[in-house]
Amino acid sequence: MFAAFSRRSSRTVVAAALLALATAGAAQTGTSADAYAIGTPAVEHASWTLSVTGAWATQCTPTLENVTLSGTDLRVDARSVMGLCTRQPTPFSIEVDPALALNQAPLPTGVYHVSFFAADGAQAQPKLRAFTLLDHSAANATSVTPETGFWWTTGDAGDRTLLSIELQNAQLSVALMSYDRFGQPQWHFGAAAYNGRIAHVPLLRLRGGSDLFAGQDGARASGESTLALDLEFHTSAHASAWLSRVEGEHDDQSLRLRSFDVMRLPLAETVDGGALQGDWVLVDDSGAQRLHFDQFHAADAEHFELGDSASGATLACLRDSDHPDSPPSSCTLHLVNHAQTSEFNSVAISRMDGGTAHLLRVTN
Repeated sequence: MFAAFSRRSSRTVVAAALLALATAGAAQTGTSADAYAIGTPAVEHASWTLSVTGAWATQCTPTLENVTLSGTDLRVDARSVMGLCTRQPTPFSIEVDPALALNQAPLPTGVYHVSFFAADGAQAQPKLRAFTLLDHSAANATSVTPETGFWWTTGDAGDRTLLSIELQNAQLSVALMSYDRFGQPQWHFGAAAYNGRIAHVPLLRLRGGSDLFAGQDGARASGESTLALDLEFHTSAHASAWLSRVEGEHDDQSLRLRSFDVMRLPLAETVDGGALQGDWVLVDDSGAQRLHFDQFHAADAEHFELGDSASGATLACLRDSDHPDSPPSSCTLHLVNHAQTSEFNSVAISRMDGGTAHLLRVTN
């Protein structure tokens, strides 16, 4: 279903095509609302609850069966155990205190991946009905600013999915390029609120429309709601993604889920860290300072260093040798005659963030 690209040069070609289509308007012709939803209240205290609501296929609605936690994957199971139930969509609601159910109070801070499974019958296999992300981070946790541009799935370079991501005024917009089962290209677009780490983006699949030279007489594209994309940003250039699609009968829907990682990758052919050379501005509590990294040295497959020959500043970076075209995992800035160093654990192509210090690329 997803686009495949084998070389970084392919990213440049597709990027130009996506920019052309991103400016086209679309009318939404239909929606595919989820039958089940997980409510996540604003988390400001150590204790919090989940509320699962939906329309069950029969009058024998499910009740809570189990809650499990593996790392940050939180699973809620429910089951309808009664038989011979009238088949009629029936509203239901389940509330659960995860910490109390797990006998683990308080739960560690962080982003939780919450799945709701429910089974229709005592012996039936449970089905995934809903999925969401819940940010239970500490109140003073640093937010993540995703870098605007083209993001690609990690892994084998021969199987890459393309996302275009842009953040403006706490609104995250996403474009996804894919193919249908017949190999025809599909475009999905969506926007949603972004709270500093996570976003739930309903996606519209565009269809119809006219040739770019049709003018005012051309048909207007329409949008159909078929997919949803949940994003958890770990750094400005790295995020985990969950793509979901509702399947099954309208009164007994389940959710199909696919997870993958995406990264903001450079379009340049240079992937050894040299692409970070150029002009940057350091912004911290002491003010702003311009740096020009004109020197590059790779110590080995995992370490490289950039240098400013004029000021003597150095930027030492650590990268993953298995993914050499990905941004570094961290960088440390050393300034001459400064006792303290600046640590950047969120590194992207044009920005680096670490606490109150930021490095921003100058594009002029």
